[in-house]
Amino acid sequence: MQSLLNRILLTVVSVFFAFSLMAQAVYTQVSAKKVQVGVPFECALVITVGATSYASPGFKDFEVVSGPFESRMTQNINGVVSSQITLSWGLVARKEGKFTIGPAVVNAGTQKYETAPVTIEVTKGAATQQNPADLNSGISVNDGELFIKTVPTKTKLYVGEQLTITHKLFSRLSLVGMKKYDAPVFDGFWTKKLDVPSSAIQENIDGVAYLTAEVEKHLLYANSPGKKTIASINPVYVVRKVSSKKPRSFWEQFVNGQQYEDIEVKAKSNPITIEVLPLPEEGKPSNFNGAVGKLSYKVETNTQTLKANEAFNLKITVSGTGNFPLMDAPKLNLPESFESYDPKIVESGNAKLFDYLIIPRSEGNFTLKNLDFSFFNTEIKKYTTLQSPEINIKVLPPDPNSSGTQVYTPQNQVKESENDIRYIKKGNFELAKTETEFFNSYTHITLIILPILLLGAVLLMRRKYLKANSDIVLVKERKAAKVARKQLVDAEKFMKQNNKDEFYTEVLKAINNYLSNKLNIPVSELSKDNIQKTLLQKNVDPQHIIKVISTIETSEYAKYAPGAVSGDLNAVYNDTINLVTGIEEQINKKSDNKK
Repeated sequence: MQSLLNRILLTVVSVFFAFSLMAQAVYTQVSAKKVQVGVPFECALVITVGATSYASPGFKDFEVVSGPFESRMTQNINGVVSSQITLSWGLVARKEGKFTIGPAVVNAGTQKYETAPVTIEVTKGAATQQNPADLNSGISVNDGELFIKTVPTKTKLYVGEQLTITHKLFSRLSLVGMKKYDAPVFDGFWTKKLDVPSSAIQENIDGVAYLTAEVEKHLLYANSPGKKTIASINPVYVVRKVSSKKPRSFWEQFVNGQQYEDIEVKAKSNPITIEVLPLPEEGKPSNFNGAVGKLSYKVETNTQTLKANEAFNLKITVSGTGNFPLMDAPKLNLPESFESYDPKIVESGNAKLFDYLIIPRSEGNFTLKNLDFSFFNTEIKKYTTLQSPEINIKVLPPDPNSSGTQVYTPQNQVKESENDIRYIKKGNFELAKTETEFFNSYTHITLIILPILLLGAVLLMRRKYLKANSDIVLVKERKAAKVARKQLVDAEKFMKQNNKDEFYTEVLKAINNYLSNKLNIPVSELSKDNIQKTLLQKNVDPQHIIKVISTIETSEYAKYAPGAVSGDLNAVYNDTINLVTGIEEQINKKSDNKK
């Protein structure tokens, strides 16, 4: 009976699995189930069986703007070969409402497959944002296609409580790169920048597929109460879109197909308000040192028996989740004869160590107590005091043969004596009269005149310094090479680590800052045409200018597509130094000739 039941159950599972495979043999998928009027989206028919013919989905309520495009993929995994055909169309909705993409029919031999219909919700089209330079090209970008969100882990917290802020990019466009970026400002917070993933992922937001990436992430601790605003950031990205310009001839349409253009888009983030609550005064312990979070506490010594004037270590470790950077060292309540020094502080991950060096000066048995630790517990919203066990220290008599042995005498045992005994010098001694007096001597006059001469020299040097630095443009031009070399030091570190992404980022930053300072052009206005034009005006060798432009293009391409760039990083690093040195020599040579 049991065997019969097992066979029936196995048959049911096999039939269910077969129908599941059949259901997935062909299916329709869309890039978004909620779209805007006039905004293109993609519909794809995926076929994983050997199709002999097919009928495309019904697009009667949509306008087909591109396709069908066909792509094929074949895989061989452990000897099992599988293939997939994808047919895709670009669709645009022209009016609001809910519309259905009809089923597609696929014939595979004697088997017939039909996909499920897909319902699309069409909303009112968003206003477009355009740069004046792009108006003639006919390219527009919708607000919902590229934007940044500021995501906090919480919006209400206490002073000192940990907060993480993430700036996250959402894009439905083809990103070419970033042209301008100003780092966020967090007024009223202690901040630490955290590492973010270098790769992007795909997310579905309200039925719309976006490519998302974390731009920046910061760890924050508020240092004062009140409502604080995290201001928006406004980076400028370069995106590539299909141009609406029509080909000028049949030949151009045949050769080029669709035309693309790069445009600049400002992706503005949303400002957010954080409410910071003050720490309550009620129940605040007297030994509270500003620690906030969810913490644990441990006290230990490296020894409990030693001789007087010898040192031992008292280690206090605070661990968990808390405001370690703002946490003060605990105050010790030590016996009177114990000397202590400022602790050595080591912060590592989710722990902070306070290592005190303590020297007892007198012998005896002592007890270290009142070493409790108090903090504001963000989990229960109350102060918590962690008790420390008493530590017994046995101090033996000092070593009498040890040089520098000190004997500690408590203040209450010191006897005051009105008449102290002073030793009297014995023997014959002679008194000699000095030959000259200091007053009106050469030494006296020299010491009077010397400060006046030094003051005059300082004033003269200061005057020359102010004159040399009065022209800000000349100062920046003079220091441009020095600043670039400092920035190339970071590039050298990443080169040794074979970190291509960060290496090319630092090289690009060094070249842009050098050219900005040397040519007196703001970084935001640096373009290849401006660089080439200005360097030619300064009589820089044209071959040298070509190398500069080539290095900038390589670094920009590597920054946004690091996997596609290969080459010797050491050669790029040396070429960059030679470029800066060459420009510096040629421009300075021209300046010397003018003089």
